[in-house]
Amino acid sequence: MPSAVHEILVELFRQRPQMAAELLREAVSVPLPPFSEARIQSSTFTDLTPPEYRADLVVRLGGKTPVLGIILEVQLQIDPRKRYSWPHY
Repeated sequence: MPSAVHEILVELFRQRPQMAAELLREAVSVPLPPFSEARIQSSTFTDLTPPEYRADLVVRLGGKTPVLGIILEVQLQIDPRKRYSWPHY
């Protein structure tokens, strides 16, 4: 079960999805394509065979046409195994 801190962090991005793009661009220098809006998308990643994968939040950048999707997973501590635990990313 996610902790209160985890849920608060996810809610911050839910209330202001453009923050995901701002952090990518400003904190880790990821170049982003031009976009006019950031909106929340479904965070469920289903496969024909179980298990089902769910992200904490998915943000779509674009306008009328999507230009980039950002999958947000809040991690409260460093876990090197996490890098390989979400093949759908």
